[in-house]
Amino acid sequence: MSQLDLFATEPEEPPTPPAPAAAPARRYLTDLPPAPTPVPAARALRGVAVPAPPAKRTLNRYRPSTRDPHEHAFVIAEDVSYAWHHAQGGEGIAVPIGTVATLALWPLRGPDAYLGADWWLSLSDTDLMTAFRECWARWWIVRPDLIDRAAPLHKWLDDEEPPARRAPAVRAVVEAALTRGLLHRTSSADAYVRSEADIVGALLAILRTKGSHDALAEIHTPPGIAELMARMLFDGPLEPGMKFDDPASGTGGLYRPAVQVMRERGINPHDFGWSLTDIDPLAAAGAAVNAILWDLGPHVLIACGDTLHDGNLPAKAAQEARESIDRRDRLHSQAVMLAAIRKVEALLDGKVA
Repeated sequence: MSQLDLFATEPEEPPTPPAPAAAPARRYLTDLPPAPTPVPAARALRGVAVPAPPAKRTLNRYRPSTRDPHEHAFVIAEDVSYAWHHAQGGEGIAVPIGTVATLALWPLRGPDAYLGADWWLSLSDTDLMTAFRECWARWWIVRPDLIDRAAPLHKWLDDEEPPARRAPAVRAVVEAALTRGLLHRTSSADAYVRSEADIVGALLAILRTKGSHDALAEIHTPPGIAELMARMLFDGPLEPGMKFDDPASGTGGLYRPAVQVMRERGINPHDFGWSLTDIDPLAAAGAAVNAILWDLGPHVLIACGDTLHDGNLPAKAAQEARESIDRRDRLHSQAVMLAAIRKVEALLDGKVA
């Protein structure tokens, strides 16, 4: 398996793409392969409303919303918080955030993907946990660097003896998130729509106690301010190959409007490098989830640590990402070899029979 990344030293040669009309100069990422064809702008103007696709059938409990996406994100977060605490889920907020992240990462995309809400709500507790594990396993095959960084949001799925209250509390979170229209925000095939709000960031802000916020010195940039900053910073020309670095990124709230501005201008975020660092493991995990949801592309580094104390954290994140990809490739090779051996054994057994 091969994977493009901004930290690779000697990337493998990609398949030869069609000759571009004019290859832009790359002064920053000299090893970046030719950019893929830029995605068309999701819409010409930020304020253009996109009508929701008509439902093919009436859902029993799903309530789509066309409200302001940032307000909607906090409504979902508040309902999830109430459901989790009302079901006595406990203090481990990684579980409800991880539950919502799993639903958001479910790979079904498109205008009818939100119909999957009824499917999720029909699953037994056992099937629900199985689907959760399969979702994270699938993404680990695709982006092991990001999924390893998001470990705090899914490692609880491996608990051999989970608390008795966890299953009903997780189910309560699933129902709260889905009936409040989570998939309306996260299941679109258009990355612009998926990046209209930071739902993971809203969850972290709502579920975390004030004492924890103060201890971590968390300051959440309001979405409107973040969008204004993105439009001011990206007012000039953007050269493919540029790298962006946020040393106190949280869940990536400043990059969300950045990629929206890029897409409005017909620029592909995949052509740029994105580096995020945060001292909080849950925030770094949320940034990894958002990097997938918002489709930041293959050149993403997410570090966890104290930027002022720990030095060059992006370099450490690059090494950790290389190790994640090497481990994925090694396990994949072993799985392929094992499958081949079993196939030969099956053929030999057939001949003997």
